[in-house]
Amino acid sequence: MRVGFVVGEFPLLSETFVADQMAGLLERGFEVEVVCDRMKGDDRIDRQSEPMATLLARTRHWWSWAAGIREFVRRLPPGLRYKVSTALDMVFARRLNRCDVIVAHFGQNGERAAALKKWKFLKPPVITIFHGADVAIPSRQAVLATQYAGLIKHGTLNLTVNDFFRGLLLEAGMSPASTTVHHMGIDAREISYRWESWEGTPLIVTTVCRLVEKKGVEFALRALAALAASHPQIDWRYDIIGDGPLRMDLERLAAELGLTGRVTFLGSLPHMEVKRRLRAAHLFLLPSITASNGDMEGIPVALMEAMAAGLIAVSTVHSGIPELIQDLETGFLAPERDVSTLAGKLAWVAEHPKECEAVALAARRKVEEEFNADMLNERFAQIVTQLAALGSANESTRHISFAKVLTGSLPADTAPQ
Repeated sequence: MRVGFVVGEFPLLSETFVADQMAGLLERGFEVEVVCDRMKGDDRIDRQSEPMATLLARTRHWWSWAAGIREFVRRLPPGLRYKVSTALDMVFARRLNRCDVIVAHFGQNGERAAALKKWKFLKPPVITIFHGADVAIPSRQAVLATQYAGLIKHGTLNLTVNDFFRGLLLEAGMSPASTTVHHMGIDAREISYRWESWEGTPLIVTTVCRLVEKKGVEFALRALAALAASHPQIDWRYDIIGDGPLRMDLERLAAELGLTGRVTFLGSLPHMEVKRRLRAAHLFLLPSITASNGDMEGIPVALMEAMAAGLIAVSTVHSGIPELIQDLETGFLAPERDVSTLAGKLAWVAEHPKECEAVALAARRKVEEEFNADMLNERFAQIVTQLAALGSANESTRHISFAKVLTGSLPADTAPQ
């Protein structure tokens, strides 16, 4: 069976979940084709090792030899740009029509495929996976239904990385029978669990993220400043790993809050150094917020990795994060932008290392049982296989039948081998 992935830029280090899903299908005997707008030359990605070498060998620009005019098309007025882009998509749809199923990562790529379905230039069923900004920003701008009108009518299956986003799509008019949650996950086998108490030692707090508004690092700094004022006896330090447009502002804020000697901005670090820093840390802090433009997290992979490694996760009631972290059971949550409550959570963790060990163990189990990449890739492979079996049905019949697939009432052996 051949699966065609439609993505924007490939490969991206910030979207390893896309390559991991492709690799999961390769491991299960699927053929994978990748169609993208831009092939990224990221020196941090090992392009020679498997499965990346195989994936790159099967990756092509969507517009093939016409890819060079993309910048010209991008500068056209919106209406004309859409018509020219869609026409070029139609011309080069042949490669995708050799596939049994199309998987579009991010809503805009799914909508692009849906336009081809509308004009009957694309034959295979289309799975669209929504991750974050592709749902949250148009929802904030009240254009979700308009932006994805094609998917509402012609998309076969819409997967969201959390239940919160599924609710937004349902409100926009997508069919409940064709919209469900499919989490992204991690390979916990590659992350060794290690519990180390901070009793009698400084509490080491760490954040690993891009320094953008939705990560909430501003509120991490403000909460730690409040902790320092209310609990001067607690010894802690805070390492921030990552770079981004807000770095200078955050460094300035740390100085204004009097945290210069206790907060270190480490910038972007090599992967092995990030792993070493995480092994030395006790608490992973990510107080995510809804950005001013409406951008939101899905469920951050960084939280999953920290929980798998044995760190205590402290985050916020934001988007899909409560699907990963149950307050006081698998981690600690505060309302968005609530500095006082966040500082209180940090104080409790700092003063109760013995009680936190049970929380860390529960967090590891949560990741292993519900955010296990191998298990999720197996489920995705079954979805793809069964969707291909239903590919020839008309839309209404397919939606009814696929609802049975998602609830497990349609046997897996209905699919062709």
